[in-house]
Amino acid sequence: MKKIFLFIAVITIGIFYPSCSNDIDLTSEWKDIPIVYGLISTSDTANYIRVEKAFIDNNIDARDLAQIPDSLYYENISVQLKSLDSNNPATYDLVRVDGNLEGYVREEGIFADAPNYLYKLKLSPGELVGAQEYELVINRGDNSELVTATEMLVDNVEITKPDNDPTEADPIAWEQSGLNVKWRGSNGAQIFDVTLFLNIEEKDLSNPANDRIVTLEWKIEENQPAEYANDQVRMDTRLTKTDLFQYLNSRLDVNPTVARKFLSFDLLVTGAGQALTDYINTGNANTGITSTQVIPTYTNLSEGFGIFSSRNSQLQEGYTLSGPTIDSIQNNTLTKDLNFQF
Repeated sequence: MKKIFLFIAVITIGIFYPSCSNDIDLTSEWKDIPIVYGLISTSDTANYIRVEKAFIDNNIDARDLAQIPDSLYYENISVQLKSLDSNNPATYDLVRVDGNLEGYVREEGIFADAPNYLYKLKLSPGELVGAQEYELVINRGDNSELVTATEMLVDNVEITKPDNDPTEADPIAWEQSGLNVKWRGSNGAQIFDVTLFLNIEEKDLSNPANDRIVTLEWKIEENQPAEYANDQVRMDTRLTKTDLFQYLNSRLDVNPTVARKFLSFDLLVTGAGQALTDYINTGNANTGITSTQVIPTYTNLSEGFGIFSSRNSQLQEGYTLSGPTIDSIQNNTLTKDLNFQF
């Protein structure tokens, strides 16, 4: 029997990748099959694209091949990003780097984890323009077909409520009316995630050496479809005044030897482009209770498999809660046993 192996190694991006299958059935003889994953952001100081390859070998066990970097990576390729704006044409060459040395360490497992080659684009702020189309172009050499994909880059995301400057915002009176989050953007974004990070100080009353700051990650919206009006995103979401108490109750353990203090919370809103939206929708399309669980493979590449898309986000750090809200956390039936003392 043929030993068939497909390398699909996705860059860890945190948000937007659901748990779904993207298995590919390779039934023909050996063929060069590129595998590409990458998200471009205009707000990042560096962007990375992963380019690998699938292979078929009739003689070598796939588990052995997986540990051979030469079977995973191309040696003589060029990776470029091109602006398709006729008024501002530009071509950028990406440089091959070892992700392990860039802070993106590949986990140990079935695949060779060193080197961990990625293609890096580092530009000055403002060089990539949101709401404009860009094309990824990969030349594998050897007269192979170019691998291309086109995507409109997600423009800036702006948080408008709570106040977009936490240092000037009034403390949030959550116990009165909950929390209302509003944001806006422009062309490019098709879905959004909204995440709160709750920063809590914990003091170990029996051993001060164990004192620490705990950050709870609370995803309050996931894959929320964009709502456009006159080519502008205007969106909001709301948490009720009891949601905070219920969340703290579900995430923190009762421990009378630990005294807690609510320090602040941070707010992250992230938008993703059309191709990533299509990828997620494809994965979710056939996973209902009556589905066959056969999920089609999605790709927006001209050759091979994978996804090239865009994302953008805004993170605002340091929102605080009002005194009455802190009092409510200390005394509410859901949270009073969590020992918020100060």
